[in-house]
Amino acid sequence: MMREEIEIVPLEESQIEAAGAAMARAFFIDHIMEYMFPDDDERRRLAPWHFSAFIRYGYLFGEVYTTSGSPDGTAVWFRPGGSELTAERIELAGLDQAPNVLGAASWARFSSVCDYVERLHPKEVPEPHWYLPLLGVDPALQGQGVGSALLKVILDRADRDGLPAYLWTAKARNVPFYQKRGFDVVTEGVEPTSGIRFWTMKR
Repeated sequence: MMREEIEIVPLEESQIEAAGAAMARAFFIDHIMEYMFPDDDERRRLAPWHFSAFIRYGYLFGEVYTTSGSPDGTAVWFRPGGSELTAERIELAGLDQAPNVLGAASWARFSSVCDYVERLHPKEVPEPHWYLPLLGVDPALQGQGVGSALLKVILDRADRDGLPAYLWTAKARNVPFYQKRGFDVVTEGVEPTSGIRFWTMKR
C-alpha cells in the first residue's frame, strides 16, 4: 500500500531524538542490533540513544531527511568527500560517549562488524559519491513508499550531477528493494566474528 502523498523534508535538530526512537523500532529485529544487544530489553532501552547519536552526526556533518510532520522515516546521507568519521566530529556529535552509554562490550561488537565492512568502502567506490549509512522507516509505515521517497531526494541529485551512490546492508530483504532503485551488489560477504552476512551496493 502506498501513501497518497509523502512529503520529505530536512530533519530539524529538535526531531533527532524522535527520529532515533523510530529507527530503534525499525531496526529492533536486525542482525547487527541483535548481535550488539542480545537482550531484547537492553536493545529496547539503549537503541534509541544509539540511533539518535548517529542521526545527530549526520545532522551536523551530512544531510538528513525525514517525513513531514513526524520523523517516522529517516535517511542519513554523507556528501561526496564527506563520509570519513573523524575523531573531532565524533566528539562533537557525542558519539565518543557510546562505550559508556551503550556498554563497552556492546559497542565493540557493533564496531567490529562495521569496521570490517567499511574497509571495503574506499576500494569499491574511490570516486566522489553519495554515501547512505542509515535508512529506516518505523514498522507501522513500512511498505507505503516512505523508504523510496527518502532515497529519491538524493538519488535525483546524484543523477543530475552524474555521481554514484553507495551503501551496505545486513538485511537480505533490503537487497531487492535497493536493486529496484538502481543499486547493484558489489560484494556479498560474511563478517567472520559475528557470522553476519552483508551486501555492499553501488548505484
